[in-house]
Amino acid sequence: MIMKNNTKGYLFLNRLNLRRDRFNILIWALALAGLMAGVAFKFEGIYGTPQSIASIQTTLHSPAMKALFGSFDTALNKSSDVFATEMLIFMAIVMIAMNIYFAVRITRGEEDKGLTELISAHAIGRGANFYAATTELILINLTLGILYSVGIQFSGMAGVTAQGSWLIGLGLGAMGLLFGMVGMLMAQLFDNSRSATIMSYFIFGIMYVARMYTDIKNPDQTWWVPLGWIEKIDAFHGNNWLPVLLMVLLSVVLWGLALLYNRTRDIGSGLITVQFGKQRASWLLRGPITLVERLQRHSTIIWIVALFILGTTYGSIFDTIGNILKTNPTMQQVFGKAAVQSANHQILLNFVSVISVVMAALASLPALIAVNKLRGDNNRGYLESVYAKALSRTHIFSGYLLNSIVVGIVSFAASLLGLYLAGNAVLTHGDLSLNTYVHTFVAVAPTITIAIGVAALLNGLAPRLNWISWVYLGYGFFASYLGKLIKMPDWSTKLNGLGWTNEVPLHSVNYTNVSVMLLITLGLIIIGAWGYRRRDLD
Repeated sequence: MIMKNNTKGYLFLNRLNLRRDRFNILIWALALAGLMAGVAFKFEGIYGTPQSIASIQTTLHSPAMKALFGSFDTALNKSSDVFATEMLIFMAIVMIAMNIYFAVRITRGEEDKGLTELISAHAIGRGANFYAATTELILINLTLGILYSVGIQFSGMAGVTAQGSWLIGLGLGAMGLLFGMVGMLMAQLFDNSRSATIMSYFIFGIMYVARMYTDIKNPDQTWWVPLGWIEKIDAFHGNNWLPVLLMVLLSVVLWGLALLYNRTRDIGSGLITVQFGKQRASWLLRGPITLVERLQRHSTIIWIVALFILGTTYGSIFDTIGNILKTNPTMQQVFGKAAVQSANHQILLNFVSVISVVMAALASLPALIAVNKLRGDNNRGYLESVYAKALSRTHIFSGYLLNSIVVGIVSFAASLLGLYLAGNAVLTHGDLSLNTYVHTFVAVAPTITIAIGVAALLNGLAPRLNWISWVYLGYGFFASYLGKLIKMPDWSTKLNGLGWTNEVPLHSVNYTNVSVMLLITLGLIIIGAWGYRRRDLD
């Protein structure tokens, strides 16, 4: 009877949630399933010959590629093998981001808005909303897993088997569900959606760094990192279902903890609460710019520290990367010690150029979150009291914009600083100079400002379309992460600022590109500010 009362109204809430989120779910499903199927159908044409597979094999076994895509024991004999190697980690990252978004949004996000309390005032069981949220996550991941599997199976790639296709699809679905449960658990621990989201991504970041480190140092230790389990499925060969089972079991454990905390806390509260502020505001809170900075200071600090740690982690493997040729006696005999050291230096520069683009994409995340909060805060009514004062819209717009620029640029700078400090600390055969990282910063940082400019433009002219800024960033991340490996046309990679970095520091800074990107940013911001001053705020 207790269980029945606890789940009363579950079916009603489940239908309500699915109806409310149907467009969001549809967009995610079409985008991700279309991406997976589109790449799969293209792979046979790219890697359908032994020569093309041989040309990519050395690249995928390089340290930079292991850091991005993982370390796989599968021999690359057919196009399906290359597909499984290149796509698993990337698609796992996207699935994780989607699940954290939905998990926090449909649990703690609803509580923040007061909707959970409103629903609970009716004849609804205490656990009904939690069970409905769980069902929604399961359905989303199961649907995408099926779509992935079907798309791969009918892609026409050589070496594709039904079992391998379903293993990849359901494995990615299980990975997504695992981090969906992480998000649900954080939603119970913290008393606001912002903290729950930040902590969910923080856990993901720790796992990503651990996975990258073990993949380069000792791939066998990747079994200790849940994010690395997706690498161990050995699709189209051994077809190992154990990693999928482990993901499901860990998801059940996390779900059980989330359910326990959900039953023991009050609606709107959390086991970890935000501290109350001081009774009197400091002189720094004299205007909207400092107010916005104050409200987002915790997330800003977390992003800066997290990217600094990510940079130090990448830097800690510099000596391993730089010794690839040095530890090869044959290479030293053929080319000589000086030539091998020079080649090692070039390998490091190439690694920095690849990693810096990825870190710039990550630094763009908090920047877009910050500027897009303008619409969110306005819709929640937070800005009504601010607009009641003698403040211009430009002043308020500038507050969100400056905060986003600061968090994006400083986070990226922190990641490069971590890379510089840790990299030079471990290198035993020559350092990378500070100028190397300064030039990298100059070349890559404008890509972050362009992303901010796109978001500012949309928030100023058409705030309901600010999701396009995420599409812009997602496309840039995809093109920089996979563009060369799937042989995207050069013009398609240059549709995003990340395609104009000139691979610094491997090559010199193209100051013309830098200047053009900054001018584009300025133009986007000016138009966005003009639109914000003139449009209806609602």
